[in-house]
Amino acid sequence: MGFRQVAFICASLLFHSAQAGVTSYGDGFGFVGYGIQLYRPECAWACLFCIAPPLNCTAEDMAAAVTTKRDVAEKSPKLPSGDGWEVTLQPTPRCQQNNDFFLQTVANCLKSRCADVPLRALDNFWDANVPFLYDGDKKDQPVPRQGYTQVLGAIKDAPTQPLNKTVLLNYTAAIPDEIYQPEYDTIHSFASNEVTHDRYALVIFLSGVVMPIAFSLLRFLPWPASWVTRFNAYLVDPPAVGSQHSAPVWGLGIMPTRGQALFIAYFWLINIFLSAFGYGIFNPSLFYDSQSYEVQTYIANRFGILSFAHLPLVFLYAGRNNILLWLTNWSHSTFLLMHRWAGFLCMLHAVLHSLVYLHMAVAHVGGLDHAVESVQPYWYWGIIATLSMSIMVLASTQPVRQKMYELFLASHIALAVMAIVGCYYHITPKYGLEWGFQSWLYISIAVWVFDRAARLVRSVRGGIKRAFLTPIDDDYYRLDIPGATASGHIYLHFPSVSRWRFWENHPFSVAGVTRCSSHMPNPVHVPVEGNSDQEAEKTVQASDNQGSRTSTGSEAAQPYSSSGMGVVVFIRKHDGITSLLSKRGTGPKGIPVMVEGPYSPGVTFLQDGHVSPTHEFPNLICIAGGVGITGILPSLDSFTAATRPVGRKKLYWGVRTMPLVHSVEKMLGYDGKEALDRRWGDVDVTLSVGERFDLRSLLESDLCSQQGGTTVVVCGPPGMADDVRCIVSGLSRHSGANGPVLVKLVVESFSW
Repeated sequence: MGFRQVAFICASLLFHSAQAGVTSYGDGFGFVGYGIQLYRPECAWACLFCIAPPLNCTAEDMAAAVTTKRDVAEKSPKLPSGDGWEVTLQPTPRCQQNNDFFLQTVANCLKSRCADVPLRALDNFWDANVPFLYDGDKKDQPVPRQGYTQVLGAIKDAPTQPLNKTVLLNYTAAIPDEIYQPEYDTIHSFASNEVTHDRYALVIFLSGVVMPIAFSLLRFLPWPASWVTRFNAYLVDPPAVGSQHSAPVWGLGIMPTRGQALFIAYFWLINIFLSAFGYGIFNPSLFYDSQSYEVQTYIANRFGILSFAHLPLVFLYAGRNNILLWLTNWSHSTFLLMHRWAGFLCMLHAVLHSLVYLHMAVAHVGGLDHAVESVQPYWYWGIIATLSMSIMVLASTQPVRQKMYELFLASHIALAVMAIVGCYYHITPKYGLEWGFQSWLYISIAVWVFDRAARLVRSVRGGIKRAFLTPIDDDYYRLDIPGATASGHIYLHFPSVSRWRFWENHPFSVAGVTRCSSHMPNPVHVPVEGNSDQEAEKTVQASDNQGSRTSTGSEAAQPYSSSGMGVVVFIRKHDGITSLLSKRGTGPKGIPVMVEGPYSPGVTFLQDGHVSPTHEFPNLICIAGGVGITGILPSLDSFTAATRPVGRKKLYWGVRTMPLVHSVEKMLGYDGKEALDRRWGDVDVTLSVGERFDLRSLLESDLCSQQGGTTVVVCGPPGMADDVRCIVSGLSRHSGANGPVLVKLVVESFSW
């Protein structure tokens, strides 16, 4: 069974398990207004809530469960009581259940006020909610002593005496409009606001999923190549401000491209709009003692639900197995950037939600008291969730991630778990499971579990391999993993390198797949046909197309010794895992490694694969810096097609020293000696050793003189990538000697 089938099964199971875990306020699943019908039918709830006169209750009934929640005036008259009984404005559900006058009054109200509601719906409402348990667990809801139709049948004459909320209910009362209508209007207004909250939350979530797909689908329309080039040059590729994108601005953060900035701006604007509008205020409301209390409650709740709506997006954008990577042409780096912005907005909404409720409690708005509320579980769990989100955002800044990445990663996961747990216990004690707020948490958990399960499948399906490290010079190393095959990029787990960080894994670009001996790090030597006096190492370059033309062409099929294929990775030594690898070495037996991957493009037809020639873009220019050559080799290999015109293919490669060049050429089966200009098959290669290319002159000369469009692929240090981005965007806005400059820019980079 392939990875795609496993991923689909896992996603289906997670979706259904998450859906099964959602309960509803009535019948249905999902969110308020979408599967969960809040206070429906509204006429029935209005009847139930507006009937609140004093009831004569026995001591046994008052001792059962909890009392119903009523707003009782501080100076309400003293009601009679006796041995084993009392008249009270706060009867228990059991007292209501045993009071025939109360039940008949409710039943008569349902009959007269809900004439257009089907009898079955009224029966279901009665069985589930009469009498109604305001507080406590719904499992403590009393079982109705009599059904709706049975109680209704016990009413002999139509009630005529109106309900009086201050007089003992010892008769079947009629509900006058002046009592019923304010209750109905209050419930309708409250329910409408709750539906609006969830509708706006769904707009946030669905637009965050659908818009990347929709924008990606636009590229399949037959736009003129000149339009696409100009559009990308003005609105997509350049940095939003300045000339830096891959390189952090002042070392603090990443400047988005203009295309990314437009999506981020959309998210900000829609969050501001949906936070500020769409409130329905009913005055006077029976749920709130002042309009200020009502407005502040609605605003705080809106902030809270919008924060929840961002949670699934935060988890989705961060995943390596993000389904949007398979359905769009957006890069993983773009989604990681969106992950940070979605996380910031999630945190911001949570902080605003907390601040509004804190203000209300401190100012005693609506009778809230900070001393009372602050000791409630929902309150301190909300503080835990908000603080976890805030610390995550602060600890995710660029300087912290770069200097303490391993610590950042471990704390990030721990704080994320704490935030989800805090959110769950913030809403569950107060709302139970009936309002659907947990749905956002279930979706987030399902997304996270799917990503982790897919990563586990990718890691264990190849088993544990042995890795061999070969020094190239003081800065670069070659890592061979016999028995593994992959393309694109992979994540390597070295469980034995660091005892305390065995769970860590790091991304690497696959440079090639070689036929090598199972116990040796270097490829097996094979004589070159027609030159028996010399030997050259023949390899097969890694790509989605086996039998690379840029490696050795037909010679790649030469016989080898009995050995398996092995992945080749070139590494530049940095702090962290690469430094530990270089210090420890691998020895003749190698070290254990697990290969998670491959993560290669072109998983679906909606995702861009490696670049290939088209009639509009027959030319290819690749620019590499150092080990960035590993991100370029697949493009050189795939940019060929028998049925399409192929223009010129050029590679500009800047390196510190020549040993890296010789090592890569040894893998590819070429030997250019020390010359700076060389040729790899049909690729013109120009080297720059120890100094930088004049990228502007090179690109201006090539792009403005090419026949047809050109695909420019760059992979290298952040500064180089930014220079190419800005130069290509600038040239694309103008015309060259052969007309408009047609360019498609591809930046191969990995950020975190």
